[in-house]
Amino acid sequence: MPDKEAKVKKKIICWLLAVFSVLSFTACSSSEEELAALYSSSDNVVNTDIGEYIIGQNAPLFTEGKLCYITEGQLSKDENLSCASALLIDVTNNRLIQGQDIYKKVFPASITKLMTAYIVLKYGNVDDMYTVKEDDCGITEEGAQLIGFKKGDVVKVKDLLYCLLVYSGNDSASALADYISGSETAFCELMNTEAQKLGCNSTNYLNPHGLHDENHYTSAYDVYIVLQACMKYDLFREITQTNDYEFSHKNAQGEYDTVTFSTTNRFKTGKYTLPEGIMILGCKTGTTYSAGSCLVQYFSDAQGNEYIAEVFGAQSTDDLYTQMAYLLQNAIDSNSSNDISGTDWETTPETTPEAESGDGRQTEED
Repeated sequence: MPDKEAKVKKKIICWLLAVFSVLSFTACSSSEEELAALYSSSDNVVNTDIGEYIIGQNAPLFTEGKLCYITEGQLSKDENLSCASALLIDVTNNRLIQGQDIYKKVFPASITKLMTAYIVLKYGNVDDMYTVKEDDCGITEEGAQLIGFKKGDVVKVKDLLYCLLVYSGNDSASALADYISGSETAFCELMNTEAQKLGCNSTNYLNPHGLHDENHYTSAYDVYIVLQACMKYDLFREITQTNDYEFSHKNAQGEYDTVTFSTTNRFKTGKYTLPEGIMILGCKTGTTYSAGSCLVQYFSDAQGNEYIAEVFGAQSTDDLYTQMAYLLQNAIDSNSSNDISGTDWETTPETTPEAESGDGRQTEED
């Protein structure tokens, strides 16, 4: 008799979850108490058999705030998107606008630095000072974006975060990893632990900067989770909204060096035009030969609705910004019409991503 009652209860729970998932364009949850479901990167569907999946290898979907969970049936190809993966979510209304291959494994390049920043903001003290242990903080890859720190430089952690997120300095990422954990190896263990805590099931970090490694990967959906977590910090918003930055630090000789740089986001530099009414609230670029051109943005429209848009694996810088602008326009259109399929956006010819030849590593722009 108890077994029969348990089976009936289980069927009721599954039925309620199924109803919940079809009542809206996307299925979203405000807290773990409201819906005990797990997201599996292996089959990319919502698991309704709670008894089987509540204890298993999959990390829980839920983080501290609201997240959309999305089934494969809600995803579709868009002929205007030639990138490897794309995602557009209305954060204000907690709904999917469009998604393409959002659970597919992608190489994140410098999008990796979102997790590096998240950990520093969570565990570090931005007023601490860090002493650089070796030139370029040990980065030797040809073409890697560097601030150019030298052994003995003494830099404030807050300035390192600006270097990390505005200029995308790879030496800054290594410095912050050493500051938090004492080594990159230990820091990467922490990165993966924190990713699992947030609910990232398709991510594996092997470094704090995103220089290419075949076993260093993520997915568009996991990056959505990480960006949401970063946006909880006011300093993250402040830094990623910065276009130009200047700071001074003491060198090994006791003298002060001044460093100036500009953002790697070409919407913010004015090289590419944002749709009218769009304001970028948080962002990160990333480019390597293997990853292609990547960009994730947290932004608002003229009515104050907030969104997340992501493009991974665009074939050129022009393609990246054209496809991102297309997503931004679709975000605007989605709150004036339920149909975004007819949106017309000019595409550009496919060209090879800008990069240093032959090394398969990060480009000078990122």
